[in-house]
This record gives sequence, structure tokens and C-alpha cells, in this order.
Amino acid sequence: MPSHHFGLLLLTFLICLSCVIPVTAERAEVVSYYDIYADVNGAAIYFDNEYMGDISKGLLTVCVVSSKTRPYIRVKAVMDGYRTTIAPLPEAAGELQHVSVFLEMTPLIPKTGNLSVSSSPGRAELFVNGEAYGLTPRTLTGLTAGTYSVRLDCPGYKTWSGTAVVSAEETCKIYAYLNKKKEFGTLSVSSSPTGAEIYLDGWRYGTTPMTAGGISAGPHILEIKKDGYIGFVRSITITGSSVTPVSFPLISIEEQENMPGTLSLTSTPEGAMVYIDSVSHGVTPLTVSGLTPGVHQLRLMSAGYQDYQGTVVLAPGEKRAPDITMQPPPEPEYLPASIFPAILALLSATLFAACGRCHKKKN
Repeated sequence: MPSHHFGLLLLTFLICLSCVIPVTAERAEVVSYYDIYADVNGAAIYFDNEYMGDISKGLLTVCVVSSKTRPYIRVKAVMDGYRTTIAPLPEAAGELQHVSVFLEMTPLIPKTGNLSVSSSPGRAELFVNGEAYGLTPRTLTGLTAGTYSVRLDCPGYKTWSGTAVVSAEETCKIYAYLNKKKEFGTLSVSSSPTGAEIYLDGWRYGTTPMTAGGISAGPHILEIKKDGYIGFVRSITITGSSVTPVSFPLISIEEQENMPGTLSLTSTPEGAMVYIDSVSHGVTPLTVSGLTPGVHQLRLMSAGYQDYQGTVVLAPGEKRAPDITMQPPPEPEYLPASIFPAILALLSATLFAACGRCHKKKN
């Protein structure tokens, strides 16, 4: 084969091969920029989970050097207190060109609830998570949903503590019953004369004078007895961590029989004259003491009212306080006007008959 035919055949083969196998040329690396705008400063920006920096003054410019037209797929903004924002990244711009991406971040709104605390007794000091919130009853609003420790303090009562679970948009209600502290005090009892028996709530404690400790704080019934003397029964209150003194001046039965009584008189209206056993003592309101035990006659007089008369019995040493309401005098009785003509007619007939009998006797 001639050489020029071989050269022509080789050229034809190369032209055909170039049509079958495409020739690819690589794109040169290009420097481009992404301008990421966000409304939250400090937000961290990621390109396909690769950290690129933080937003400052609303902007972060990211320089990308790549031969690819779209080197990254997604952009992500992350910030505490905000929802994570993800958006697609557009293709890179040309050499030294900028592409803008705008991200809007949504804040996380904490859901809150309320806590209402009441107690028995009321006005207990309320502490929630160790912080004082005043006296019960009290309602705390706007609490972040979660678990809280609650404590109540009240003088004379044991501390109450518990937990409260606050749910979003709901009110957690607590009603706490506080238990009284077990307190003890001291009782000191004396009498004149001494040697009287002491009974506390029905239990014998000894004789006067006596001091006894370890008595529960609160109300008690104290009774004193001594032969030949009048007994006493009194309600007392023992105060915790202190001494409660009680003294009794005893009165003999013989003295009691001769003890004078007292009348404290009041009346409606006031200012009524008071007579006791026909002796004037003044006007009401009035207290008359030194009255001998027994029956006394009582009389009250007031202008425009009926006199009051009654009896009062005074025991030895007794004090009585009668309150007397004076009664107005009864209204006078009047004959009805319609009866007068009948009475006049009857009188006239009687006179006429009498005159007639006298006339007959003269004839």
C-alpha cells in the first residue's frame, strides 16, 4: 500500500474515534462567596454540617473555592432558644461573585403554667425552690412547666414540704394541712391558805404550792379543792416554753355563808328610781353591793311608765345583773261613739217614766 494511502486511512480513523469518545475538560477552581443573612446575631452557620462561622451584625460571608458549580447543598443556622433553620444553597456564582441567602429564625416559646397554694391554717410563709413568695393563699403565674419544691412555714406548726408538677397552660393546686408542733410548758399553782389539792384535766397533780413542767401547751381545766373551803374550777391556757402562774385566794364555807351579794341594775329607759327593801339607792344604771344573802324586794319608778315591782334572791357572795324593761301605762278605755244616742234615749225614757209616776201620785 502506498504511504499516502496509509496516512489517509489513519486520519479517517482518528476522526471517527473523536466522534465516538467525548473529550471532557475539567472546570478550573473558582473563588465565589455566599452572603448568609440571619436575624439573630451569634447564630452558628453550617454548610452540609461543616461549621462556617457565626452571624455578626446580621451577616456572615463565606468564601468558597471549588471547581463545582454547587459545592454545598444545604445551609443550617443553630442558636440556643431558637428553632434550627435549614435552607437549600443555590449554585455558586462566577469568579469573585456573591450569592445572598436569607434565613429567618423562630424563637422557642417556653410553655408556662400556674401554681396555686393554700394552707390550713392560712398565712403560712410560702417558699418555691427555696425562694420566698409571701403568705398563703397565693397563686404564682407564668411558671415554666416542670417540677418545683414547695415549703410552708407557720409559727407553732411543723414545716410542710412537698413537690408540685406544673403543666403548660394549667394550674397546679396544692392544699396543705399543717400539723401543730408538740410544745410543752410549766404550770405554777399557789393558794391561800396552802395545802389545796390540784387537779388538772381530772388528774391529781399534788397540793399547793406546786410547779409542774412537761404540760402540753394549750387549754386545760384546773380544779382546786380543800376541806372547809369553796372549790374553784378555772380554764387555763399553757404557753409553750414558759411558766403559767395561777393563784387562788380560798374562801371558807363559813365566810361564804355571810358574804354579801351585789346587784347591778340596768333598765329601759335609763334613769329609773331604784328602791331595794323600800330604801332608795339612786337611779339606773346602778350597782348596789353589801346586800345580805336572801330575798329582797325590788321596785323601780320612772315618769310615764308603770312601776316595776319584783323580788330577787341573792346567794352568799352572788353577783346578779338584772336588766328591767319598764312598761308604759295602759291606754284608757273609751265607749264607742255609737252607744251615746242609745244611752241618752234610755235616760230620757227613764226620766219620762219617773215624771209620769210622780204626776199620777199627785192626782
